[in-house]
Amino acid sequence: METALKPGHIGLTCILPAYLAKSASPAAGQQTRRENVSCAGLMAPRTAAQPKKSQQAFTHPVDAVSPSRDFAPRTTSRPAAILETQSCPPSHEHFTREAFPNLVGIVTEVGDNSSHIVSPVVAEDNDVLESYLSTVPDARRRSIIRTDPNSRRPVRPVLFNTVPRRPLGVSATQSLPATKCEFIEKYLEPEVNDIVDLFFHHANICFPIFDEMSFRHVYSTHKENISPALLCNLYANALIYWDNSPSLRSRRYPDIRFIWNQANEALHSELFLSPGISTVMAIILNVCGRPSTSIFGNGGMVGTAVALSNALGLNRDPSNWNIRPMEKSFRIRIWWLVIIHDRWCSLAYGTPLQIHCAQYDVPYPTMEDLCSPNASHSQIAAALIVLSLITLTDVLSTYLQHVYKVSESTAYPPEMSSVDLERLLTDWEESLSGDVRRIALRGTHLNAPGAANFRLAYLAVKLLLRRIQLDLDADNIKADDDTTSPFNTQAQRAAEEIVHLVRELDEPHLRGFWIPVHAFSLTSATTFLLRSGLRRRNAHSNAPLKLAEDMISTLRTHRDRFSWDLADNCLTTCSDLVEKLSSAEAGNDSLSADPAFQDFDFYNSSFLDELLMGFPGLADTIETPA
Repeated sequence: METALKPGHIGLTCILPAYLAKSASPAAGQQTRRENVSCAGLMAPRTAAQPKKSQQAFTHPVDAVSPSRDFAPRTTSRPAAILETQSCPPSHEHFTREAFPNLVGIVTEVGDNSSHIVSPVVAEDNDVLESYLSTVPDARRRSIIRTDPNSRRPVRPVLFNTVPRRPLGVSATQSLPATKCEFIEKYLEPEVNDIVDLFFHHANICFPIFDEMSFRHVYSTHKENISPALLCNLYANALIYWDNSPSLRSRRYPDIRFIWNQANEALHSELFLSPGISTVMAIILNVCGRPSTSIFGNGGMVGTAVALSNALGLNRDPSNWNIRPMEKSFRIRIWWLVIIHDRWCSLAYGTPLQIHCAQYDVPYPTMEDLCSPNASHSQIAAALIVLSLITLTDVLSTYLQHVYKVSESTAYPPEMSSVDLERLLTDWEESLSGDVRRIALRGTHLNAPGAANFRLAYLAVKLLLRRIQLDLDADNIKADDDTTSPFNTQAQRAAEEIVHLVRELDEPHLRGFWIPVHAFSLTSATTFLLRSGLRRRNAHSNAPLKLAEDMISTLRTHRDRFSWDLADNCLTTCSDLVEKLSSAEAGNDSLSADPAFQDFDFYNSSFLDELLMGFPGLADTIETPA
């Protein structure tokens, strides 16, 4: 039987998304009818002939506050809710949820309506409405899930409603994405299947968007039902790994920029025509695509993904919802991939965070969320790295909150000392073990999938911490010259570690997986070394400048030999200045002997900013060449 809400009950409730039947006449003001669909809003509406199963109240409480600072990867399964799962309608006549339980986000969404989360303020009205509907015989009632009856704090209910999927007057038959997908596949024939293999071997294993087994089954049997925009961006995302395949390497290399343009058009069309959870996944593939050429485009796409994710309720903990375990894992996994993009794009692009910790309660993924029971050794190693990258990203978010706090009238986020900030990263380091610890702290075992990318991510966070500490220390000593600060030396060491990492990269690393915004971490390390080198104008041994020279030289080699696109931003931004300073050093033993630099106040931070921004490339960083 259905459980009605009790008056005064405070807890987290979830109303499953409802299918809003079309009214006979919009002007008639006819009361709309609601019928049950799946919680993600991706399956076809339930027909009147389909029976509803009974519901019971949950007995397992769930913590509804922000994720704790327990950084250790968890390998235990998430408790299943004590609630009989409702029978879910198929999304297509060929599919059933029982046969393919993880199709959510893969199969093209059908119907004229889509699920959308309701404002928490309005959602509480459902208590009264549901109590009334429970007294009306044969009334069409919403299905309620109690997920948090014992919360430690009052939590707003979670309520989904249905909204029109498409703009008024747009027909479901208008499918530019399908046309673009067909065009891309024709262009790439006969290597399309090889390209899909490349994607799963190099990208998905390190950044797990799909459950590979489910995707491959649908792709091989009913590819026409997969979101075409999602497929377009998958193909484009995989092309960067073309030379990794012995069979593809000898064939004509496709025009990757042309393919990306087609994929972008398909994505923007789907975003306009019928946005949904598949659109969020396509955006993840798009923003994670290489080579990256547009800060404005990627930043805007991340914002769109955040907005769509919130609208679809991905920001809420689904652990005790009455959906299948694989769908719970899917929602948790996709949400954290969106967070990763939000945090790292914020660091790279200089824009504030768009996701705030107080506004989501999704737990960290577990190994079961990322790996199947029969996962290979490399898949397990990659999953452990992903889990550690997620917790590292959580540390990064705290640092970014400090960086972007500009208002003096608000107490959030609270002020943190250098010691407090240091402790965050130290606690994270102590949570690591095994090969993941050796990858992050020592830079060894970099042959695991995603290991080199993870090592660079750790060093980038470490450099950011040292920059923040240096800035805080400069404020305390009230001086423009921060070279006497102990954090200056530590920041140089962090930048030096990034240079050493770049030197040690070989072909498998360079042709492997990288989050494209890490290109800006290379630039950040180089500009800090230039800043330190400029301040050593009277020194005959200028180690920071030599390191900057090594960085530029190594990046040029990687770019020329292996087409490593992450080198582009740093080369465009810093190479001219490095060459000018290097020639001055080589000809005059020190910068102070060069007339062009004699009168410069290298200890003034504002002057250094003006000098660096005055060079071509340092001021014009809106686009990175492909």
